[in-house]
Amino acid sequence: MKQVGIVAVAVLFGLMLVSSVQADGKLVASPSSALMLADGDYNGDGSSDIAVFRGADGAWMVRDVTRAYFGREGDVPVSGDYDGDGITDMAIFRSGLWAVRGVTRAYYGTAGDISVPGDNNGDGTANTNIFRPSTGLWAAPILGRTYFGVGGDWPVGGDYNGDGTNEVAIFRQATGLWAVEGGARTYYGQADDMPVVRDYDGDGTEDIAIYRQSIITPSSLWAIRGITRMNFGVYGDYPVPANYDGTGVSPAIFRFGSGLWAIQGVTRVYYGDGDSSIPVAR
Repeated sequence: MKQVGIVAVAVLFGLMLVSSVQADGKLVASPSSALMLADGDYNGDGSSDIAVFRGADGAWMVRDVTRAYFGREGDVPVSGDYDGDGITDMAIFRSGLWAVRGVTRAYYGTAGDISVPGDNNGDGTANTNIFRPSTGLWAAPILGRTYFGVGGDWPVGGDYNGDGTNEVAIFRQATGLWAVEGGARTYYGQADDMPVVRDYDGDGTEDIAIYRQSIITPSSLWAIRGITRMNFGVYGDYPVPANYDGTGVSPAIFRFGSGLWAIQGVTRVYYGDGDSSIPVAR
């Protein structure tokens, strides 16, 4: 489709989350600026927390839980449970450096890689995985290296078969292709939709889902394959679906500029410093 403009939604990880505005008005996010987190339960109570990372001063702010300083401008937040204690650790990825607050520092990957933390072996801890868009390389210290995908694909690794471990998977934004290595291939969504994979029905497997927003159609579409379709959020919102109340994953958005968190059927609150805050909920 013809691109008719560029909109800077927010500054994320020292990059602009820049989205092309297409001729049909759709806002298109880039895989290289996608936020990939493993977990978002910062106090171990079994539910996700509203939380932001502010790169300007390295502040992590978790609503009603804690506030700490870790990282700097340009770092990519990669929070997850890296030590298996049931609590999400604050963590950053910096051109190959993985730094987990109070746990470890290690080098894995390089500049240009996309960090994709996740549990590769079912031991309940997050692993330091990367996806290299230039070659389609997936690399993980535990499970080795494989090639799956091409430049422009979104890495959407997760547990698609319910075995307790993450599978390598991609979403090809140009065509709507979803492909799991060694597993299923399907088409869901339209060109330029944004993937919002989560376990929405609580069956222990990831559900294929997309988020679509447009200038022309103010309400954003959530489409979860085989489960539901709904409109929630407006143009420019960033999707942050998670299990915020302990009863299951809800569609949710973070609104840059105002710091609004709107969680479907749960709550609306303001938390964060607008454009300077990155949502770190999962």
